[in-house]
This record gives sequence, structure tokens and C-alpha cells, in this order.
Amino acid sequence: MLTVLSQLEIEIVSERTKFGLNGAIKSGHLPGVVPLGYTRDKNKKVIIDETTKDIVIRIFNMYLQGKSYQQISNTLNEEKVLYPKHWRDSTIMGMLDNKTYMGDYVKFSKSANKEPIVYMNVVEPIISRAMWEEAQLQKEKNQRAYTRDRVYLFFQRLKCPKCNRIMKCKGSGGKKKKYMYYSCSHCKLYYREDKVEKCLENFILDLVEYDMTVKKYFFPILADKKETNTEKFDKQIEELEKQKARIKKAFMTGIVEMEDFAEDYKLIEEKLDLLEKKKYETLNLNAVSFTPQQLLADRDIEREKLIKDDKLSEIIKEEWNKKSKEEKQEFISKFIESVVLIKDKNDELKVENINFRRSYIEQLTKFFNSGIFDVYAPVEINGEEKYIRTSVNINDDQLQDYMQRLNKEFEVEYYELFSEKANKNDEEIELELNKEKQKLIRLVAVNNEKKFIKSKKENYKIGAVVCTKK
Repeated sequence: MLTVLSQLEIEIVSERTKFGLNGAIKSGHLPGVVPLGYTRDKNKKVIIDETTKDIVIRIFNMYLQGKSYQQISNTLNEEKVLYPKHWRDSTIMGMLDNKTYMGDYVKFSKSANKEPIVYMNVVEPIISRAMWEEAQLQKEKNQRAYTRDRVYLFFQRLKCPKCNRIMKCKGSGGKKKKYMYYSCSHCKLYYREDKVEKCLENFILDLVEYDMTVKKYFFPILADKKETNTEKFDKQIEELEKQKARIKKAFMTGIVEMEDFAEDYKLIEEKLDLLEKKKYETLNLNAVSFTPQQLLADRDIEREKLIKDDKLSEIIKEEWNKKSKEEKQEFISKFIESVVLIKDKNDELKVENINFRRSYIEQLTKFFNSGIFDVYAPVEINGEEKYIRTSVNINDDQLQDYMQRLNKEFEVEYYELFSEKANKNDEEIELELNKEKQKLIRLVAVNNEKKFIKSKKENYKIGAVVCTKK
């Protein structure tokens, strides 16, 4: 009887311990050593370490650009990142496998006898769930054999249109002009790299313009200004100041030697400098007063001026051409997941399908929700068909905000073209302009419901933003 009671008591204590541990994990108190990019606050809760999180993000980005574990570790060692830490390929592999970076914790992840338990969204993520999943897909690609002795612009991006396998990279040799090729040995297909680049040129240049625009105008939207604050920086700075004081006291009392003191003190000083810099950047971001439509207007003002001076296309091409081949490869990998090309009857390459990275799609979704997402709509202007930038998911107030900003530089007017139920309109938009005096900047699809084209009952109106030439 006593044995039975003792066993029952052990089971009860065990269940209580498990319950307490589960509750601690769900509140962000993870057991074990925290991974790089995280630290613990004074209550032992796992929080993001602002001094090292950018290293984690960089590692994921490098891997998604097609770099191997060894190439990443070599780069970090050459740059002396977190020196004297020595980076190994196994370290990189472990980081890319770690679900903590997307906010989850896996219990029993290394146990062969127990089924892993996943606790979702228990800590603040360093990378998006989409980026983590893309890294796992990249791992499947890297497990196959690919040529890595040369730099290929579309490394692991081209898929065979017949069998859907990733096309392998090849390079011709000999004394003649050398070409890079992408091949599918199963289907006997060969694409020359320079012809692939030419085929995708317009897509690439559009992405170059997008990237330039985001960096110059729309970064605050992606940075999520409303959620930024300096409290987490202040807490980490306070903890580091305490560490610095303890180390200084230990040196003054002779507990640690000069060499050890200098090394630790320098490391803390570097972290403090980085945190102060990030705090300053955050304060600057919070001080910025903007609306998405004002940013869109500023971008359109600059764009129209460049178009007027016939410089826009030149600047975009220059931005692409000045990149090294490695930078071009990284840029393509940043946006494009896969491409399928086919040959027409003249043996010319044509785009069959392009899949974009989920991280890029996430950015576009943010812009859509902010009312600054652009699509190209066919418009017949004075009898000539053109594709014009069109704002969708924008309401009347946002339109007025955009127009007011434009009016600071241009004399603009809004013309409503029509207002109909979205599901009934399939006609091309027609617009008559005075070529000498008027210039169409963009179309807008105004929808005050903010649920663009989801219901048969929804109405929207199409209008044109037109400026008067001076």
C-alpha cells in the first residue's frame, strides 16, 4: 500500500513539474542556453539581444542567397564576427534548424525516444516564419550536387519546364568565348546564361526599381514604426552597465588579470556602442511624421521628375550594372524563388512562370494593407494603349492625403472615370488628355470598404490623377 501511495505521489509531483515547466515556456522562460540573437532579462525571460540579432538575420539571408554552411562560416571568420568565436559549418546548420528564431520552442527536439512538442509563438521572433520555411526549402536544394566553382546569376532558380527539376549550372571552356549554361540532363535542355538574363531583364529592372524605392521611401512602413520603442534597448544597456561595473570592480580588487579584464571590457563597450546606435536610429524613426500616401506622393514626385529628364531608365540600369556578379546573384535570390522558361518556335526564351520569395510577398502585403500597392492596368490614352501604375485598396481620405502632398510640387487634378460594381466591369479604361498640357501620373481604384473586390455588393470607383505640365 505504501509503495502504491509513494508511486502516486511521485506521479503527482511529476505532473505538477511538467505543468509548471509548460507554463514557464509559454510565458517565454525557456530552459537551457539561449541561442545566439537572444538573451535573458532580469526576470530570466528570453528576449531579443539587439547586439547580435542582425548576425542571425544575415546568416539566414546568406543561406537563402545560395551560400553553403562552410561558405557562411568562412565569411564570418574572415570578418572576425564575434571574435574570438570560431564559426563552424555545424554551427550554421544548427542555427538554420532552430525554430526559436521564428518564435517557437521545441521540447525533446534531440530525444530519440520522445515525440517533439512544439510551443508556438513563445518568444519574439528574429526572422519571419516565411523566411525560416524558405531556409528549409533551400536546404533540400543544397543537399543535391551543384557546381560551386563559378558564380551563376540564377543559381538554383531555374526549373526545367518539362520535369520541374532544378537546372544544373555548367560552364564552357576552351579558348573561345566562355558561356555559362543551365541544363537539365534528363530532358536534354540547355539555356545560356546571357540569354536567360536578357529574357528576364524587364522583371529584374522592375525589382531593382522596387528595391531602390523601398530603401529610400517605404522602409518606415516595413519597419512597423508604431511598434518600435526604446525600452528594450534601455534595459539591455542597464544590464551591460552593471556587468561593466562588476568587471571593473573585479579588476580593481585583483580578482581578474589585466588581459582578461581588457578583453571583456572591450566586448561590453562594443555592445554598448551598438545598442546606443540602435536606440538612436529607433528614436529617429519614431520622430518621423509620415503617412503611407505621403511617402507614395514623394516617390511619384521624384519619379515624374526623372521621367521628364529622361533619366529614370538610365539610373535603374546603372544600379543593376554596377553590381558585381556575386551581388547580382544575391539580389536575384532575394526576390525570386524559381523561374520556368520555355523556347518559342524561333528558339527564343520566354517566361512561362515566376515564383517570388514569400518574404517579398509579405512586403507587398504590407504595402497593400497600407493602400500603396501598385498594379499595372491597361489604359487607352488618346487611342493608344498603355499600362499605367494603379493604386488599389485606397480610400477617399488616403486619396486626398496623396493629392495634397502632390500639390506641393505639381498642379494636379482628380478625374473620376467611372464607378461600378467590381465584378461587372471587364472593359478597358479609356482616357482623353491634352498631350501638350496634361500628364497622367497614376490611376486609383478607390474603395472605402477597404475589402477590395471580395463581395458582389461592393462598389469602387476608378479615377485618374493628372498633373498640368508647366
